[in-house]
Amino acid sequence: DWRLKDKRYSVTGYWVGTSVRGSAEAIDELQQNAVHSYQRPDAGYLDYDPTRTSLNGHAGMVGFQKIGGSKVRFSFVGNYKTPGFDVNDVGYVRRSDQAMESGWVQIRWDTPTKLYRNVRINFNQWAAWNFAGDTRFTGGNFNAHILLTSNWGAGMGFNIEGNGTDDRATRGGPAIRSKSGGNIWYYVESDGRKAVSGEFMGFIYRDQSRDTSWGFDPGVTYRPTSFLSLSAGVHFERMNEDTQWVENVEELPSTHYVFGRIRQTTVGLTTRVNYTVTPNLTVQVYAQPFVSAGAYSDFKELTRPRVGRFADQFTPYAYGGEPDFNYRSFRMTNVLRWEYKPGSALYVVWQQMRENSVSMGAFRFRRDMQDVFGLPSTNVFLVKFSYWFNM
Repeated sequence: DWRLKDKRYSVTGYWVGTSVRGSAEAIDELQQNAVHSYQRPDAGYLDYDPTRTSLNGHAGMVGFQKIGGSKVRFSFVGNYKTPGFDVNDVGYVRRSDQAMESGWVQIRWDTPTKLYRNVRINFNQWAAWNFAGDTRFTGGNFNAHILLTSNWGAGMGFNIEGNGTDDRATRGGPAIRSKSGGNIWYYVESDGRKAVSGEFMGFIYRDQSRDTSWGFDPGVTYRPTSFLSLSAGVHFERMNEDTQWVENVEELPSTHYVFGRIRQTTVGLTTRVNYTVTPNLTVQVYAQPFVSAGAYSDFKELTRPRVGRFADQFTPYAYGGEPDFNYRSFRMTNVLRWEYKPGSALYVVWQQMRENSVSMGAFRFRRDMQDVFGLPSTNVFLVKFSYWFNM
């Protein structure tokens, strides 16, 4: 992170190399997971070798930012990860084999007026490719935010994304042409200084096949005192997607890459409690029952990858499986933190998890929520101890 002579500007970057070594079986499994997908039949640029005992790669990033200034700030970044890059033994990476660029420009008004305290307007653009040179996606975003003199805030934005190549859609099979689409999102939040405050967020998405998803997240927070806050929220989402991957059916001499239309409903209920017993002793509780149900229909298989329009890639398929599901889970985390001396802390954590999945597909809120608390539980108890050596 290099701050230039004019401290409003900076240049940032990194480079990292990785080498993973192991048995041929372990490295073969690594090559075929969703991070790398070396086995893709149309990926001639990837060197898939089931006998290799190591996988090597590297990644890098460089960015130029304007991080100060009263009116305009910006950031332009480029990064890449080679197909063999992997840090998942010590960190987290969702996928390799990609190069990306993004740009962000913000215009801000921070001088309060009779109407507002501050206003932000942001412009974003992004694009990504794999190492074959295929464009994975391109897109742009505009969003605006305002904080009123009453300390109420609001914002909205819209995203647009163009067609590209989805080389992970078939879970190890050939890449497909992806769909263009766009979404609108918005939020309103009340004055957070009050004893009772709330927020409401929502979004609507639609793509070129007229598939849609929409949802909303209302929430409320109650602060009876300065040392106690209680929050509750709801997440609701409904999705209608006509090309959701279902299964790769092996029928020699070929593989059928099966997709289907899914209608999915998801509901999550979130509760948080933050209690400051003393300045050095705090208790936090987080709990979320979560249910999601999906029903499939209109099965089809990929027969003409990346040919013609998006829908031209598929033909009807007589799929005999039962992919419908009702997934239910409950997660609760309780954390006690005691800072017994400055910089040194003791954490005591109890986490409980309950989950299962059944093949029904029909969403029934009352039934599914009741069933959550009757599931078998997994309990994890953790203790973390840290001590600050003042050298």
